Amino acid sequence: MNIQIRGIGIPQTEALTAHIQRSLAFALSRFATRLDRVVVRFSDLNGPKGGCDKVCRVGFTLKGAGTEAVEARDLDLYSAVDQAAAKAGRRVARLVEQARG
Repeated sequence: MNIQIRGIGIPQTEALTAHIQRSLAFALSRFATRLDRVVVRFSDLNGPKGGCDKVCRVGFTLKGAGTEAVEARDLDLYSAVDQAAAKAGRRVARLVEQARG
């Protein structure tokens, strides 16, 4: 499973990168053979104004099922990452189940 991480307007620290990789590994590791690529993009919509504006978007390419994406927003970027990873895990599980018929 190839994970690409891109930050927009937020510095990508080693701690954040490690957290993203751990969260996605936990949520998606059982589907690693079915996933071609996972792209994580995170950003701060309002900048220094504050608010519930940290966004984490997880896009993934599932072999034989195309490309899908999920998104989560939260005040805390780490929470947004956790929520998006959980959503991605549920979505991939649903797609795999549908593919089985």
